[in-house]
Amino acid sequence: MSLPSPLERVDATRFLQRATFGPRSGDVDGLIDSGVDDWLDAQMAMTPSETHLERRVRTNLSAHRGYWRGVLIEPDQLRRRVGYALSQIFVASSNDVGQSTIAHYMDLLEQHAFGTFRDLLEAVSRSQAMGEYLTFVNNRKADPRRGRVPDENYAREVMQLFTIGLWELEPDGTRRLAGGEPIPSYEQDDIAGLARVFTGWRRPDDDTDARYAMPMVMREQDHEPGPKSFLGTTIPEGTLGEPSLAAALDTLAAHDNVGPFIGRQLIQRLVTSNPSPAYVQRVAAAFADNGNGVRGDLGAVVRAVLLDDEAWRADQPATFGKLREPVLRFTVVARALDITSDADDDNWGFDNTRDSATSLGQLPFASPSVFNFYRPGYVAPQTPLSDLDLVAPEFQIVDETSAIGWVNWLGSYLRTPRRSQAYDLAALLALADDIPTLVREVADRLCPDGLSTALSHVVVRNIAAVVDERNLERQALERVLGTVLLIAASTDFLHER
Repeated sequence: MSLPSPLERVDATRFLQRATFGPRSGDVDGLIDSGVDDWLDAQMAMTPSETHLERRVRTNLSAHRGYWRGVLIEPDQLRRRVGYALSQIFVASSNDVGQSTIAHYMDLLEQHAFGTFRDLLEAVSRSQAMGEYLTFVNNRKADPRRGRVPDENYAREVMQLFTIGLWELEPDGTRRLAGGEPIPSYEQDDIAGLARVFTGWRRPDDDTDARYAMPMVMREQDHEPGPKSFLGTTIPEGTLGEPSLAAALDTLAAHDNVGPFIGRQLIQRLVTSNPSPAYVQRVAAAFADNGNGVRGDLGAVVRAVLLDDEAWRADQPATFGKLREPVLRFTVVARALDITSDADDDNWGFDNTRDSATSLGQLPFASPSVFNFYRPGYVAPQTPLSDLDLVAPEFQIVDETSAIGWVNWLGSYLRTPRRSQAYDLAALLALADDIPTLVREVADRLCPDGLSTALSHVVVRNIAAVVDERNLERQALERVLGTVLLIAASTDFLHER
């Protein structure tokens, strides 16, 4: 596993666009000076100065406003970026969960971003956010007299989406076959058996702000006392709630599918939509053993994803990479322009960016369903990608409305940032009279591979037509913002390679 050596600016920019919410000025030089390994070590050791829940309690603002502040200006970028990737696998949404509860869930995923998968799975499974979202908080044992059975919602999704997936997998993530047919990884009986584990869990008895960060607790009289059988494991009759959960999570975390299933999705979220089976297998191997006999070390998995040779081949095919999703389009642009805000202003004004016609069409931790904003296996129908049998997850939220909405929203935002936010445009404004150089500078910040010759000519020609001799300062600003907008609307930027 290695990046090109010596590390060129283009490679440093590409790496930071994958590992962070986009580089700010100085970040590329800082990475080149420190080296990738030291940068990763430093980032993994970094913790936030204030958690999402602490900011929510202190300000009484929505969790989303604090979240945007964190991803746009705070330094612990890798932890936040991986936490965001995990939020699209372990989905809980503020559409159905309260603001303080979802603020803690943001913290939980970031806290466990480089820990063990087993610890992450337990934290998610005992979180109030997940208990509310997938409806197993206050889930009760079966009562045959009343016809009551345990809620199966979480038992189903923890297998289908959070751990093993629908099909048995080879170590390289391809489906294992029997008689030429894929093998289901679980059956309805497994769901019913596992659902018995998730009975008796309830919110803690506490009325302080600290309650939002507390895991759910067990009420034994509501826990299913009978045997619980699933995935070849049987938890004996009479086992209490806490040890039942531990046994269930041990079984799930140890399943052979977890490494390739989770590893492939992390590759998709950070690097490319269609990793080769060999890439998946190498990442799954890092999941199975971090080199020191530890299974599920997510820090080792993140390193494997970001540093794999396939991510850095010089001869990548045109199909390599992924479509930038709306959230990452915006953060890469905003951070490339060194967005700032009054240090005392926690209100970043992004409560709702869900609407695809008038906004981004995406809001972190506000997925419309447990299946995320888009499915990892989504195939865009009737396209060249589908003809090649390639998945394109982010295309699931792309249509004519969202394509136009992105350009309109960004154009409006560039001219009128929210509240006390501002950009540092001094260096770009100084290039406003040298349009080819201005275009190259913006392209270097946004597109590691640069612009195609045809697009570069289009941008230069259109920006040269921006003339306001009566107000040269306004002319310079319009040229800079126009350059940013045209490049951010282009496929050279939207296709992250």
